[in-house]
Amino acid sequence: MDNEKKTARWTIVGALISGAIVVLALKYFSNLEELLKSSGILGPLISVGLYGLFSVTPVPTDSLTIVNGMVFGILGGTIIATVGNTVAALVEYFLGLKVRDATGTKGKTFTIPIIKKKFPVNSVMFLIFGRFLPGYGGKIVSVLGGMYKISLWKYTWTALVANFIGALMFAYGGHLLRLLVF
Repeated sequence: MDNEKKTARWTIVGALISGAIVVLALKYFSNLEELLKSSGILGPLISVGLYGLFSVTPVPTDSLTIVNGMVFGILGGTIIATVGNTVAALVEYFLGLKVRDATGTKGKTFTIPIIKKKFPVNSVMFLIFGRFLPGYGGKIVSVLGGMYKISLWKYTWTALVANFIGALMFAYGGHLLRLLVF
């Protein structure tokens, strides 16, 4: 099976799991909201931990960000998702460092399939906008960032910028979903 078919299958699996998370969150929203809000600071910390856990799975964290927007509102959901996705990005980055050690990665460019253009892996454009590719853009950028040993400072601040933008959009969507449904 070629890589494009594998990627397509994992994207479908990830989307189905993400959709199931949102459906379950909607179905059990009052219980979920009560659990997360009554846990005090532990609720957001659990949520941040889930981002780190999802980082090593094919499950995108967009659905978790929607749930955080529903439960904690736009500002709270955005902050939790930005921190959580940055934690996940760092986990993936360090995973990339391990892959580098195992494979002896060489080269400094990566072709983004949709655009068919080569971008230097250490460019700010790649590190920020590569995360917005549908499916696994963030995971790919993170692992490649580690594989090519991008400066941790540059990697982290670009991840924060991209994660904040994405978190704001999905948390806002979650907040709107709550207003429409409840």
